[in-house]
Amino acid sequence: MSLSLMDHRYPQPQGGAALPLTFHPSTQTPVLVIGHGKLAASRAFTFLDSSARVVVTSHDLTGACGELKFRVKSQQVEWHEAPQSTQEDEVSAWAEYLDSIDGLSLVAVTDTALTTSTIPGDRRSYASAKAIHQACRRLHIPINVADCPSLCTYTFPAVHRFPGNPSRTGKYQSNLQVAVSTNGRGCRLAGRIKRDIASRLPKGIGAAVDNVGLLRDRVHEEGRARGLQVGGERPSLKSRSCSRRRRDTSRSRFVLGEDEARVKGEALDDDDVAAYSAGPLNTPVVQLASPSLSRANSGFFASKPLSAIPSAESVLHDQQEAVSVVPLSLEEEQLRRMRWVSQISEYWSIEYLSRMSLEEMDKALDMWTDERDGAAATKDGGDADSVTYGQGAALLGSGDREQSSVPGANAHGGSAPTPHLPTTPRHEIALSIPPAPPVVRKGRILLLGSGPGHPSLLTVAAHQALMTSTLILSDKLVPSEILALIPSSITLHIAKKFPGNAEGAQNEMMALALEGAQRGEIVVRLKQGDPFVYGRGGEEILFFRQHGFEPVVVPGVSSALAGPLMMNIPVTQRGVAESMVLCTGVGRKGKAVQLPGYVRSRTLVVLMGVARLKQVLQVLLRPTEEAVTDPETQGWRDGAAFPPYLPIAIIERASSHDQRMVASTLDGIEEALERAGEQRPPGMMIIGWSVLALEGEGEVTVLDEDEDSPGLEQRDRGRVQKWLGNESYVLKDGLSEEWERLLPRGNSE
Repeated sequence: MSLSLMDHRYPQPQGGAALPLTFHPSTQTPVLVIGHGKLAASRAFTFLDSSARVVVTSHDLTGACGELKFRVKSQQVEWHEAPQSTQEDEVSAWAEYLDSIDGLSLVAVTDTALTTSTIPGDRRSYASAKAIHQACRRLHIPINVADCPSLCTYTFPAVHRFPGNPSRTGKYQSNLQVAVSTNGRGCRLAGRIKRDIASRLPKGIGAAVDNVGLLRDRVHEEGRARGLQVGGERPSLKSRSCSRRRRDTSRSRFVLGEDEARVKGEALDDDDVAAYSAGPLNTPVVQLASPSLSRANSGFFASKPLSAIPSAESVLHDQQEAVSVVPLSLEEEQLRRMRWVSQISEYWSIEYLSRMSLEEMDKALDMWTDERDGAAATKDGGDADSVTYGQGAALLGSGDREQSSVPGANAHGGSAPTPHLPTTPRHEIALSIPPAPPVVRKGRILLLGSGPGHPSLLTVAAHQALMTSTLILSDKLVPSEILALIPSSITLHIAKKFPGNAEGAQNEMMALALEGAQRGEIVVRLKQGDPFVYGRGGEEILFFRQHGFEPVVVPGVSSALAGPLMMNIPVTQRGVAESMVLCTGVGRKGKAVQLPGYVRSRTLVVLMGVARLKQVLQVLLRPTEEAVTDPETQGWRDGAAFPPYLPIAIIERASSHDQRMVASTLDGIEEALERAGEQRPPGMMIIGWSVLALEGEGEVTVLDEDEDSPGLEQRDRGRVQKWLGNESYVLKDGLSEEWERLLPRGNSE
């Protein structure tokens, strides 16, 4: 590869951006505020709110603002008289003073700012501020000088801290903060942007962050109790003094995290590291043992009366020998539990997370405890009636069945409706109070497609069904914008589809639907996209039919067609693509994928395969002459290999407000996706010339040439180069303004 091509494969730094880091001081980490005005008081409060030890220095405290005097008098901050010096030795005087504060970590100079409250003659000169700056540089101490960007080594962003749940944490403010920086180019505008962001987020989002933190802590605590080194003590970060005056390297310049309660009481994980180390949320895992209730030929209910269906124990008693338990190491189990917490953070509604009780946290995590204990009991010859179901026992257990007495909740075993969802519709599409559901003698079941994600893409029939049902059983990936349309009078339950529990979650939803229909409820099985496009709708129809209910299928707009459309990609286009093939990138039971071969005039659409992107690419690009010894593990392709320069687009959360497309070539998409940042499942792949057909001036002459014409590859590479320009990939993020206007964001209440 030439150097010129390599230059475009990696992002080129432009410089000038602030480094977005968070600083975690403690009560033993002193910071210094220079000045005595309102800005000094504001800086002191900011440091106090981060638990730092605050020292304020000025020439005279009598002229300080009222807030600063209060904090000094109440011993919240320390006050020192500023060093006296002449202009010639000002740098040395400040260096000596700064070095006398053992462990000093940050300096903030505030009396350089020109404000309406500035007393004439009180404003520090630029020369004096520069002397303090030079002293800090000498001691390697970060410094901020108000209104003097050239003298700053760090800056203060505009920050909004969200309220939390005082009854749970004892603190009004939560751990969630939003910071906006303009690199000193628009401080007032940064404050406005901060307010705008804060006003658009749900009011309970701070409490949601705190609750997820508690959930993470509980996972770490159980892991440590079982001997795993997870979420352990945060080591102190130390730096030695580099004072040129004393040349004493034995003194500590600053220490982070020496507060024992803070170190041992919290696991301060790096969010970025946690996101990347866990991998994509839908990374393949070994499925936990759970027999499928939806397989018509499984014989599961062939000899069972309807009255036996709700009881998992009675149904599964005869299947003890057929169920195998996959043993997990402690590390594997801990990783799955943390990924389950990540999925809760990603998919569960903010409203629910903000109000989640400690009991509900325990119930969510007990699924793993039950699965682990069940595996151990089965391995040791335990009672299969109580453990064979694995995940299902936690979801449909008889113990919860007796305790389900929540007013308005359905009487399904151990599976209370997902609480605290929005009590009123948040979108203008819900214009009136839904009509009361009709009185029926026998229940009904509807398999309903919710479309790709945007509420305006619901069909009229689907919207009517949501408004008139009595029980809605939703798949996990149905967007919260769709769920927000559901009136509070309707019971809503969301599938608990944690990693490796696909079959267990499916069994749970079918059992709940059948129970609801038997009680006379109007049950909606709410699925993403269309129920029949990799939605297991067909299996559910056969299952419900076997037990006396013929479901009504309400079509949904499939993401296979709508996803590309939202990104201006036609799956068929005259002169580019004459046909399309739809397939999945997920092999059955962990097997490798099987994909069609390359046809120039065809678009390949792959659903649910982004987490297996590496394997999919290997199958597509593998030379035809290369032997495949084991198709079940290596993957298999029916036809010619795909050219490495062929365009591919990965579309995530199509039609949602945070939809994204990352497009490149087959040999460049892995790196492009990594550079684009954290993945946003669910995702799909569009592979073929249709990806670039409508970009820019358009390219609709791909099929005008014969495939055996000389120089075709060179011309195709030229098409790709024109499409990509000087970049290695194309990134489109978010809905267009026109799409946003189709469904304005309403009140989040």
